[in-house]
Amino acid sequence: MFLRYCIYVMCLVFFPVFTVQAQSIKKLKAEADEFFKNKKFSIALEKYRSVQHSRPNDMDIRLKIGACSYFTNKSEQAKKYLHFIIANDKNPDPNVYFYLGRTYHAELNFKEAVKFYKYYLRNIKSNHENRAWIKDEIRRCAEGFKIVAKSQLAIVENLGENVNSKGDDFAPILSPNFDDKIYFTSSRRGNEGGARKSNGEKDNVYGAFRTDMFSTQVINGEWTATTPMNPALNSYENDIALGFDEGGSILYYFRSPGLFAGEILVDTFQANKGQAKKIPARFVSPMIVENGDGDPQFFNDTILLFSSNRSGGFGGRDLYISIFSNGNWTPARNLGPVVNSAYDEVSPFLSEDGRTLFFSSNNLKSMGGQDIFKAVFDDIEERWSEPENLGYPINSAGDDAYFKLSRDGYKGYYSSNRLDGKGQRDIYVAYFKNQNRSQLAKSVPLVFSEVRAYKVQNQNTISIAMETPNSGKGTISTISAPEFPEEVITEYEFQPLFYNKDGRVLSYKNKDELNKVARLLIKYPQLKLVLTSNSEGGSPINFDMYFSIKKAEEAAEYLIENGVNPKNIIVKGCGANYPIAKVQSESGYNLQASNLNRRIDVDILNITGLPIRIKSNYPVINERLKAEQWPYYRTAIQGLSYKVQIAAIKQMYNGNILKAYPDAVVESDGASEYYRYTIGLYQTFSSADELRKDLIRQGVTDAFVVPYVGGVRVNRDDSKIYSAAYPDLLNFIENSN
Repeated sequence: MFLRYCIYVMCLVFFPVFTVQAQSIKKLKAEADEFFKNKKFSIALEKYRSVQHSRPNDMDIRLKIGACSYFTNKSEQAKKYLHFIIANDKNPDPNVYFYLGRTYHAELNFKEAVKFYKYYLRNIKSNHENRAWIKDEIRRCAEGFKIVAKSQLAIVENLGENVNSKGDDFAPILSPNFDDKIYFTSSRRGNEGGARKSNGEKDNVYGAFRTDMFSTQVINGEWTATTPMNPALNSYENDIALGFDEGGSILYYFRSPGLFAGEILVDTFQANKGQAKKIPARFVSPMIVENGDGDPQFFNDTILLFSSNRSGGFGGRDLYISIFSNGNWTPARNLGPVVNSAYDEVSPFLSEDGRTLFFSSNNLKSMGGQDIFKAVFDDIEERWSEPENLGYPINSAGDDAYFKLSRDGYKGYYSSNRLDGKGQRDIYVAYFKNQNRSQLAKSVPLVFSEVRAYKVQNQNTISIAMETPNSGKGTISTISAPEFPEEVITEYEFQPLFYNKDGRVLSYKNKDELNKVARLLIKYPQLKLVLTSNSEGGSPINFDMYFSIKKAEEAAEYLIENGVNPKNIIVKGCGANYPIAKVQSESGYNLQASNLNRRIDVDILNITGLPIRIKSNYPVINERLKAEQWPYYRTAIQGLSYKVQIAAIKQMYNGNILKAYPDAVVESDGASEYYRYTIGLYQTFSSADELRKDLIRQGVTDAFVVPYVGGVRVNRDDSKIYSAAYPDLLNFIENSN
C-alpha cells in the first residue's frame, strides 16, 4: 500500500514536468518551423538545434538543421547532418538527397552533386515539380566540370565586412563621377522601412527588412563603411538604385511596397543643392514593372536595355532594347534568340563600344544559378556572337548578376550569393588580368541597334573611332652551411617558377619544383620559404602587384596541400617593379623578356645549423636586354633594409600612393589573412622615417617603418637580437612604439 502511494506521489510531481517540457519542445519546434517557412534560416537553425537536444534521434529535425546549414553557407555542418540521416535512416526523406546535392553543388564538387541529384530523382515521383529543374542542374554540373578547367580571367574578391552585411546586398552601380565609389542596394537591419511582411505591415519577427540605397568609397586603399543615401531618397518602402545619367546629375531608382510592383522614379539631387525638395518624377518608358520588367541600364541617356518576362519572348526572362528618339522611347524590341534562351536572361550591361554585352543567365551553359555571360555584336554579320561564360571564379554555383565594368575595363562589380558570402547576396569585385578594351572605345554608329540604318545611309561602310586611353644555364645564388664538413652537406638546387600569360602557375614542371621544395621544408620545419612573384606589367601598378601575389599564393597553397606548414611561407608580389629583362629595347618588343619577367623566385632561409646548401638559379640575360631593377632589388634586400607600410587590408589596395612612390611591394604569410602594402626601400631608419613623415602629412596616418633582414620583416623584439649585427636597428627600436 505504501509503495503504491509513493508511486502515486511521484507521478503527481514528475508527470506535469514531463508534460510541460514536451509542450515546450513542441512550441519551440513550431516556432522553428515558422522561421524556416519565412526564410529566417539563422534563427530557425538555432531553434532546431535546441529541439535536437531533447530529440536526438528525430531525423526530421536533423534534416531541417541540414537544410538551414545549407542556406546559411555552413556547408560542412550541412553535410554532417545530412550524411548522418543516410547512415541511420533506412528510408530517408528524399529532401536529404536534394540538400546534399545543393551543398556539394555550392562547393563546386560537381561529381558528388550529380550523385545526390540522381538519388533524389530516384526517390521522388515521376510528376514531381522539381524533376525537370534537377535534370537541368545535373547538366549545369556537367558544364561546371569544363568551366573550372579553363583559364581564369580574373581574381574575385568579396568587398568585405565594411560593405556587405548579414542581409541582402546587391545591384552595384558605378559612380559616374568617381572611379573609387559605387552605389548599391541592401536589405539590412536599420533600414528606413524596418522589417515588414509582404503586405507592408511591420513585423519585427518574421518580416524582411525593406531595401535602402547605399554608397561606399575607397579611402586609404580600402572600401569604407557604407553610407545610406540622402534620407529623402530612402523611404519606408523598397528603394533600389538603378543607375545614373551620363553627367551624374540624375538618379534613376525603383520604389515599391514589394519587389514586383511599383515605379521607376527620377531624382535630380535638388535637395543637395539647397533647394526645396520636389516629389521625384516618374520615368516614362516602355518598361512596366507590374508586367515583369526590370534590371534597366541607361546607356548614353538614349538607350534603354532591360529584362522582362513579357509574352512573346523565347521563354523565361529575355533582354529588350528601346531607343529614345524624337522625344519618345520606341517600343521595346527583343534582342533575339542568340542572346535570349528558354531560360532567364537578366541584368544587361552594354560596354562603351556599344557592341559588347554582359548579362546573366541560368541557361544550360551556366555552372549553376545565374552566371555572367558576354556576347559581342558583329557589325559585318549584323548578329551576336554565341554568349561566352566568363568562367570560374567570376561565376559560381550561386546566382551571379548585376555585372558592371569599371571605366578603365580592369574591374567588374557584381552581386553573388555564393558559398563564401557574409549574408544572402554580397557585392564582389573581379580584377581582370587583361583589360576589357570594350570600355575604351566609342563606335560609329553609337550602338549595335543602329548598324543597319547606318549602313544604308553610308553605303555599307562601318568605321570604329577608338579613344586612346592615357596611357641555357643561369646565374646561381648560393647559401651554404660552412660549419659542416663538405661530405655531409646535401645540396638543393631550385629553379624559378615561370607562369604563362594566362597566369597558370601549377604546370607539370612547376609542380615538380614545388614538390622538391615541399620535401625539404617538411624534412627541416625550421626553414622559411619566400616566394617573390614578378609580372610582365601592362596593367595599373595595384593590379600588377595584386595579381603577382595571387600567383605566389597559388604556389603556396599547393605546398600547404602537400604538408608544408603555412606559417613557414612568406609570399610577396612585386608586380612589374623589378623586371629581370627589358621588354622594350632598340629592336622593339621582346617576347622572351616578357616570359622571363613572369616569374616566382624561390628563396629558402634559416638554414643556419643545418647540413644543407641551397642554390637558386636565375636565367642568363643578354647584356643588351638586362634590366637594372631586379639586381638592384636583390642587392638592396641583403642584410638590413627598411620599408614603410601604408596599409594592411584583406583586399587589393585601391589608393594612388603606389603610383607616387617607388619600390612598392605587397606581402603576406600563413599567420595573417591581411595583405601588407609597403613602399620605399632604404638602408637606414632615418631615411625610411622621412618617408613615413611625408606620408602622414598627406593623410596616410597609419604609415609606419618596418625593418627587414634578408628581405624578411622582423618585429621589435627580434630587432633587439639583430641589432648586434645591424646597429642601425637601435634607431628603429628607440623611435618605435
